[in-house]
Amino acid sequence: MSTDGLDSRDELRQRLRRLGVVRGVTALPPSPRRRLAIESLVEGTFHDTPHGRCFVAQPAFPADHRHGDFPLDGFLGLSPQALAAMSGEPALAGVELERVLFLDTETTGLSGGSGTMAFLVGLGFFEEGRFRLLQPFLRDPGDEPALVDFLAEWLPRFQALVTFNGRGFDLPILENRFILARRPFPLAGAPHLDLLGPARRLWRERLASCALGSLEREVLGVQRDQADVPSGVIPLIYRDYLRTGDAREIARVLYHNQVDVLSMVTLAARLCRAFEDPRTSPALVGSELYGLARWYAAAGGDVEGALRSALAAGLPSELRRRALHDLAQRLKREGRWQEALQWWQQAAVEDSDDVLAAEELARLFEWRLGRLALAAGWTRLALARAERWPPGPRRERTLAALRHRLARLTHPRPAGDDDRSASSRTLTPG
Repeated sequence: MSTDGLDSRDELRQRLRRLGVVRGVTALPPSPRRRLAIESLVEGTFHDTPHGRCFVAQPAFPADHRHGDFPLDGFLGLSPQALAAMSGEPALAGVELERVLFLDTETTGLSGGSGTMAFLVGLGFFEEGRFRLLQPFLRDPGDEPALVDFLAEWLPRFQALVTFNGRGFDLPILENRFILARRPFPLAGAPHLDLLGPARRLWRERLASCALGSLEREVLGVQRDQADVPSGVIPLIYRDYLRTGDAREIARVLYHNQVDVLSMVTLAARLCRAFEDPRTSPALVGSELYGLARWYAAAGGDVEGALRSALAAGLPSELRRRALHDLAQRLKREGRWQEALQWWQQAAVEDSDDVLAAEELARLFEWRLGRLALAAGWTRLALARAERWPPGPRRERTLAALRHRLARLTHPRPAGDDDRSASSRTLTPG
């Protein structure tokens, strides 16, 4: 090889090096990315104790700030009595809404347990025309006593608590951390509204998921921006932060926690207004009204009115069948036989596979209305429908009971005991 060739190769190598192209990973220059501390990314203060310190972010919003489709201060217009009825917590009827705390945690794991700790806690509340958030954050797990001390200072200021799945997740974790710190948990025994249960009651028939993110998109009109992170990766983000010391991704976790807390405020208002008066705007659709009827059955309310409204608003076929059954059963339990008869007939006519409706009509005609021929006719129809069921114990039990009923109904009766007086308006099976 010529000397000229060696010179040209050395020159090329030097030019490539000047462009940053080198051979071997170990020769790469260190990354210019600086490690940024959380206090350089987010406004806040430090809570100092003899046992460490935690950083506290303190965002605030006007009370009438719109979060999605609803203003935050819609919560302040609620009736505490309605909140108590909705949640099944009678003590909520006596709270001042300005002293209700909205709480959400971000933790080192998603399964809970004594090994899981909260590295970020979101506390939201109304104060002097604003909605304030306090977000104590652990820059180091060894500073947990400072976070516990901060919570011990702030939590006693509130009369009640609102969470989303807090009963099963957030509160047990915080209570465990207080136990490990040998300190009493300040909100033990406080009235607690966990929004997950009411949300499932109202929307499980309409929505595939009642997770908070789904409710934000489908109900509250909340659109998170690109700063958000999925909740499932938050523990991994914190582990990476502890390894690298770079808090850039932690700022996104604080944003995620902030939106969670704001969404709980508007979700609580939306749920309570629907429970108190389903005619309030936005009006509920049929599936929501059916969920409300089932909710009323457990918590107290106008079940019949909600069922009638759901049927009038329109329901998918399976949900409509269930609503017809629920309404007819309710009227039957109240002794309103003629009204129950109408709804059982409607169910039996609409669904050619409905055995229960035909059975109930047979019972009503036999035992309450004394129309034995009609009772036998509905029993025959129930038999024909049950015979189409796949083989199995349920089919055999049902067929045996219906055959027994038909045999009793068709046994010779004394003269004059017929159904000629039955109303000509009564629907008979074809």
